[in-house]
Amino acid sequence: MRLSVGILTHSTNPRGGVVHGMALAEALHDAGHDVTLIAPDDTGKGFFRTPRCASLCIPAVPEPDLATLVERRIGEIKDGLRGRFFDVLHAQDPISSNALADLQEEGQITAFARTVHHLDSFTNPLLAARQGRGFTAATCLFSVSAVWEKHLHVHYGLKAPVVGNGVDPVSFTALPTIQDATLRARYHLPSGKRLILAVGGVERRKNTVQLLDAFIGLRQQGADLHLVVVGGASLLDHSSYRTLFDTRLKESGQSAHVTLTGPVAEEDMPAFYRQASVLAYPSSTEGFGLCPLEALACGTPVIVPDMPPFTEHFARDDVLWCRSGHPDTLLLALYDGLTPQSQERFSVKGPATASRFTWQAVAARHLPVYRHLAAFSHANASNEEVSTHA
Repeated sequence: MRLSVGILTHSTNPRGGVVHGMALAEALHDAGHDVTLIAPDDTGKGFFRTPRCASLCIPAVPEPDLATLVERRIGEIKDGLRGRFFDVLHAQDPISSNALADLQEEGQITAFARTVHHLDSFTNPLLAARQGRGFTAATCLFSVSAVWEKHLHVHYGLKAPVVGNGVDPVSFTALPTIQDATLRARYHLPSGKRLILAVGGVERRKNTVQLLDAFIGLRQQGADLHLVVVGGASLLDHSSYRTLFDTRLKESGQSAHVTLTGPVAEEDMPAFYRQASVLAYPSSTEGFGLCPLEALACGTPVIVPDMPPFTEHFARDDVLWCRSGHPDTLLLALYDGLTPQSQERFSVKGPATASRFTWQAVAARHLPVYRHLAAFSHANASNEEVSTHA
């Protein structure tokens, strides 16, 4: 059964939920379904890369205040969807899910799905309420890892089966491309240094300050190291933590050995992984953690914390481990990851580990629920038509 599916994300930037939504849309498209990737776009530039499936970028207006932005985006998405029909509508975040919940209350749609990647802690009551409604109002839920499946069940009594994540073995590969040859010059990275890579910008949940401290400790032992922090596009305000990072970096005297790139072109990400000697990913909270999979596919050693969700999908020898709240373990893992033995092992082991995670399998896990939603929507549409003609 060929389905028409609208997959919604909150933005066109390469954050985890957006990357997941695009990859899922492409895998469903490749399987023969009629898929449209949908998001508000306040830049007019479209998605961070051109998807293989159809896309709909809804015109959006920039807004500095987060609570006001959330309300504006919900309205923009609702307006952008009016008059469009899909067998299945699937939100990847609270903003688009609230828009679909509003359309459902208005009788414009009958059902929708939502994937919970992770939940944030909000002090603003409006944002907290929007986050809660974003998953409680959905007809069907998915989660990307067992830790969030359990959280939703224990705290809310909701079922959210795990669909997981995948990695594209064509884009993320150990084979260098032309991007590798020019990457360091384009991003002003030193040519003679080993790179320690962090992805996601400077955020508290990414433990970027802890990584900086570990890097400073490493620099005392080896001068041929350079820390690169890539990315950082986010709707949330991380300015206070960024100030802490900047202060720590200035006091350390290591500013010349640290580069913060900000958001980068998507086609450069595989080269960043390949140019790095190790990916350090000591996050305290993640939905799944896509970046470690991408780095492994490129043959790069990866460090993650010894906690869910990473312990759910990685075996002990798949990655290198650190312990959250124990900075010394991150330092030791960095030492290990930089050794020639780890470099050689991960060049083979990394791609083999990543090959277990495919977007085709992720897409297939959605289809039983999608078919149920499509049947439900069509049944309701038929009932409304009969009622209209009665």
